[in-house]
Amino acid sequence: MAVELTKEERNKLMGGPLAAAMAMMAVDMGIFSSAQEAMALGRELAGAAGRYASNPLISSLFDPEALKQGIQPQKLAVTPEDVRDGKVLDRALEEVDGAVALARAKGDAASAQQYCQLIVEGCEAVAAAAGNGLFGSGEKVSTAEKAALDRIRKHLGVSSTSV
Repeated sequence: MAVELTKEERNKLMGGPLAAAMAMMAVDMGIFSSAQEAMALGRELAGAAGRYASNPLISSLFDPEALKQGIQPQKLAVTPEDVRDGKVLDRALEEVDGAVALARAKGDAASAQQYCQLIVEGCEAVAAAAGNGLFGSGEKVSTAEKAALDRIRKHLGVSSTSV
C-alpha cells in the first residue's frame, strides 16, 4: 500500500533527514570529517527502503522510479552567524518539524514515528562517522555531538538507536 507523494512532498520529506544531518555536521566541522559524514548519511539513507520496507510512507519516499525524477530538497537556510552562534540546529529542527507534519498528514502514526526514527538514525550515522582528530581519527562522537543528538531525539520523541 503505497503513499502517493508529489515531487514537492518528496522533496520536503527528504529535506527533514538532510537538514538534521547538516546540523549534526555543523556541530563538529572539519574538512575530512565532513566528507566521511556525508558518505555515512548517504549509506544510511540508501538502506532506508530495505530497513523500512513495511512502512508505506518511507517505501514511497525511496521508490526507485520516483527517485529517478531527482530530488531537490530546500536548502537549509543558515547564515555564518547561525553557525557561530550554534543556531544551525534550531533552523534544522524548524525544517524537520515541517517534514514531520507532512509525514503525519500523509501516513499513519506508526509510519510517521518511523520517519522520525529515520531522521535520528541519519544523525547518529553522521555523528559516528568521523572523530575529532587528524583525518577523522580520535573520539567518534564528541560531547557537542552527543548533546545535539540528545536534543534531536527528545524533539522527535525517539530513543537512541546506536550512539
